Amino acid sequence: MPTPTVCPATRSTGRHRVTVLLASVLVAVLPLATLPGATVAQDDEPPPEAAPALNYSAVLERINQFRASAGVPPMAAHPALMEAAAGHVRYYEANLGADSLVGMGLHEQDPEAPGFTGVSMGDRARAAGYSGGTVTENAGFGSLEAAVNWYIDTVNHRLPLIHPSALDVGVAQSAATGFGVVDVGLRGDVLDVDLPGVYPPDGATGVPTVWDGAETPDPAPGAPRPLGYPITVAFARYQQVEWVATELRDAAGVPLDVTSPRTDWMRATAIIPLQPLVPGATYTARVEAIVDGTTVTKEWSFTTQP
Repeated sequence: MPTPTVCPATRSTGRHRVTVLLASVLVAVLPLATLPGATVAQDDEPPPEAAPALNYSAVLERINQFRASAGVPPMAAHPALMEAAAGHVRYYEANLGADSLVGMGLHEQDPEAPGFTGVSMGDRARAAGYSGGTVTENAGFGSLEAAVNWYIDTVNHRLPLIHPSALDVGVAQSAATGFGVVDVGLRGDVLDVDLPGVYPPDGATGVPTVWDGAETPDPAPGAPRPLGYPITVAFARYQQVEWVATELRDAAGVPLDVTSPRTDWMRATAIIPLQPLVPGATYTARVEAIVDGTTVTKEWSFTTQP
């Protein structure tokens, strides 16, 4: 799919809220500078030995732990998405070192390159037989379990993992290069849960105080780093959502300066504090939205790590 673009920021007249509209699908990759790079075997070196099977069930269990805390249904591995993810990993291995496999290019394939299974993540999923919903993707390097833990502390990468409608998943990783893929299918099923799903959840403790914002694409362009820990709010794909208000208040009830990037196609928004949070403090988040014609308000609190 095309690299996401960000439309011009619009700022409210209030002093506490900055809203950035993200116009297209937010899919991103782990920052390459923070993760070990792959090495290329020389022609005279023997091929790498076969690695033991990766424990994908542990990855899925970890994702579902986060989903349970966010109040949304669990994901289940889908055979077609598993094959789509595996095919993309094989494509990466076959084209290791290509200039195109950098940054957002990690999500695309060249039809003329060996191992081609589909230009976009959606193409690859359909080619593998997936027809359950809209597909988005996280991709990066390092163990998948470590990657999931990294994703959950971000904005763009976290959202697919804890979205209420993200019910199908496929994961794969290259034992040789460490390149890993998480393909997520967002379905239109009507859900029997109270929405929105939020993260960090109500009553959470030990929430980090700071976030470096090192994510591509940047969910808070122009905001000085470091930032406070980001909050995610998401309704289901089948719902019609008009956001009215988002805010974060400290223990004294004072609103914090935040930026609130929206991902409209996923009916989601984030609340990103523009300053690090205070250790051992309790914060209260509040969102208001008109959902399918009815006003929905959610307020919840969490406490940062000491």
